[in-house]
Amino acid sequence: MKDFKLGAATSLKSVAIRVKDRDKMIDFYKNTIGFDLKREENELAILGTEENGSEMLLLEESPRANDHIGEIKKLNRFSLIIPSVEEMADILCRIRKTNYPIKDALEDHGRLGILLSDPEENEIEIYHEERKDDQKETPERMDQEALLRKSEEKFSKLSAGSYFEKIHLNVTDLTKERKFLEHVLGLKVQNEENKLYVLNEGDFHVGLTEAQGEALNLPTDEVIGLDFLKFVIDPDSMENLITHLEELAIDFFLDKKHTVLTIYDSIGIEWWFVSEPNEKSRTDIKCDDEPFLS
Repeated sequence: MKDFKLGAATSLKSVAIRVKDRDKMIDFYKNTIGFDLKREENELAILGTEENGSEMLLLEESPRANDHIGEIKKLNRFSLIIPSVEEMADILCRIRKTNYPIKDALEDHGRLGILLSDPEENEIEIYHEERKDDQKETPERMDQEALLRKSEEKFSKLSAGSYFEKIHLNVTDLTKERKFLEHVLGLKVQNEENKLYVLNEGDFHVGLTEAQGEALNLPTDEVIGLDFLKFVIDPDSMENLITHLEELAIDFFLDKKHTVLTIYDSIGIEWWFVSEPNEKSRTDIKCDDEPFLS
């Protein structure tokens, strides 16, 4: 069997997080980070950039899920890339105005980075990368005041060039998750030392850290935190993915029109692949759609 690789057009569309207090989480991601609240559907809040159709962040209220505050969960952290230093400065200005605590703020090899923990302890890194000839060999403290002076408060919402660059996962078994990423999805190792995988040599990376904890072994619907990742895939790549999974004899869900495919990784995170141009949201799946069991 030849090596499988997802189509070059495959891209991350949404990160879905189960939350306990949706209003508090919306307030943080909207008024501190700058996400645009697109709409609310029952328990789900959909946020994105200022661009029409953007659905980068899905917050699903799950009051019956346990907090497991202070415990190691499946999501280690996720990274948001900001396209301009001026927009990065405006985000820092909002953080200061809301008095939200900053866990760390560093400059590393031309990257300006701010690390926050959202109200339900999901860590988010916010980055802007500046190409410099005199890049530092080691990270140093960011000069926050110098960055603030560049703020003109003109970016009230995340611009269309903002995107999630990386999801870093805590896993109980590195070998199993590596097998899923490499052999099932066809992601390639970019950095062996840091266990960093890249989607089609593109803008989305998956990092892995081996860890142990009760919450890591629980289903995602029982713990607040990362629930699923949703990708857009072209129709030809969707058919190739279906054939590949059938050859591997791996269980997955497939709707009757071959527009939605979902599969679980080794730690119970659900990976969604939605085919364009007939993209469907999670709530569009009909009750008569049956899972494919190979």
